[in-house]
Amino acid sequence: MTTSDVLALLVLAGLTAYTVLGGADFGAGVWDLTRDRRQRDLVVRAMGPVWEANHVWLIFVLIALFSGFPGAFAALSRSLTGPLSIALLGIVLRGAAFAFRQYGAPHGGPPVRGTALWGRVFAVSSLITPFAFGAAAGGITSGTLRADGSAGFLAPFLEPLPLVAGLLAVAACAFIAAVYLTTDAARAEPGLVARLRVRALASGAVAGALALLALPLLPEAFRNQLPWLAVTVSVVSGALALELMRRGQFVLARVAAAGAPAALLTGWAVALYPWALPGVTALSPAPSTTAGLIVGVLTVGLLLVIPSYVFMIRVLRAPVERARS
Repeated sequence: MTTSDVLALLVLAGLTAYTVLGGADFGAGVWDLTRDRRQRDLVVRAMGPVWEANHVWLIFVLIALFSGFPGAFAALSRSLTGPLSIALLGIVLRGAAFAFRQYGAPHGGPPVRGTALWGRVFAVSSLITPFAFGAAAGGITSGTLRADGSAGFLAPFLEPLPLVAGLLAVAACAFIAAVYLTTDAARAEPGLVARLRVRALASGAVAGALALLALPLLPEAFRNQLPWLAVTVSVVSGALALELMRRGQFVLARVAAAGAPAALLTGWAVALYPWALPGVTALSPAPSTTAGLIVGVLTVGLLLVIPSYVFMIRVLRAPVERARS
């Protein structure tokens, strides 16, 4: 295994963490579109301790790409300017709206004017951000992008594959979040369990249908490179999560639900490698000495970030767990 392979694996690890953990946050925001006050409160309790912390994985991916694959980073930045700008706007609006809504009224008091509007901004931006990321992945897969961005700002992402990929990303985030929230509701809000379980089953079915719809839209060259083992693992994990949700085994369903998008993302990355843009720009790493140093720094960074992240969740969720009990 070369240094380039290790760097690519680190990027994939960061993308997977952001998809599974950050995706659950985005999905929780999507479900915040509902008018059910108890469900919105559940979303707040579930997200409160970590609501922006999961962006650390996105930052990790950007640093790994920028320092480890500078040429690919430049090409992706130019060719994905449109959807990534929308995603960045969504992330900023989402974080600001969540804070303004939560702290715009006295603690425990009635909402003040404008908090409902911020709630809608939070929910809508939670929807458009994963859609933009999914459309970006679909645009890369389509093979129509150019390294200099000459393919267009948004036009390449209005084709069928990027649009379906964007919808798939939203559905997958909604599915993961519904499964996670059902587990929380079983402990804190039993009255919400049945409703959230239905939403988990429905969003999971929609995500599966969109994944099937995307398959014939894939370019033949990409489809031939797709590792069907990863696709199979994704399908089995998704189906298992749905069955576990139906049976009420919510804790196990969380693991299976996370495995479905993780396996699909892994398959996509393997089929794409070693290209950043298929047939246009390869993932050419930095010089070997520099690349080795980058791998060492990123590895040490992960060894520091992961325990800190786990510790943060345990500390900040402790009051929530005590309140539930």
